Amino acid sequence: MRYQFIDKIKRIELGKQIVIVKNITITEDYFEGHFQGYPVMPGALQIETIAQACSALIEISSNYQLFSILLMVEKMKFKKMVHPGDQLIVTGTLLSQHPESALFETKIEVDGKIVTSGQMMVGIFPVAESKYRNVMKALEEHFSFLLQTATIIE
Repeated sequence: MRYQFIDKIKRIELGKQIVIVKNITITEDYFEGHFQGYPVMPGALQIETIAQACSALIEISSNYQLFSILLMVEKMKFKKMVHPGDQLIVTGTLLSQHPESALFETKIEVDGKIVTSGQMMVGIFPVAESKYRNVMKALEEHFSFLLQTATIIE
């Protein structure tokens, strides 16, 4: 994956909520053109960060039997720009889950202030389908590393 936006899983309440950390550094390659002389994290990449956190909750909670991808973004508000040096605290709270989708209330905080918030829906697919097995094996290895220092609530 070219852009991995989860530096640390801080807390996970299986099937309910995830809190992750993403440290924003000037070395992120998207800062080269967004914007020269005034680096700002694109809103689309903030959404991707949230989507990765929400997907991680689904995948970890299902013991890697489910795979998820972004389906819908709703009511997303960008209240403050994100710059190098910011530490994003991303929270995804599961509002409802169905066999094929899950709806989340989400937010990104920097220094205790909400900079981005809204709702997001991810699609859910069983890993039993062979096309997802290799993806899930890689994600399981990656998340196992990130979960080493996480608070896990079952």
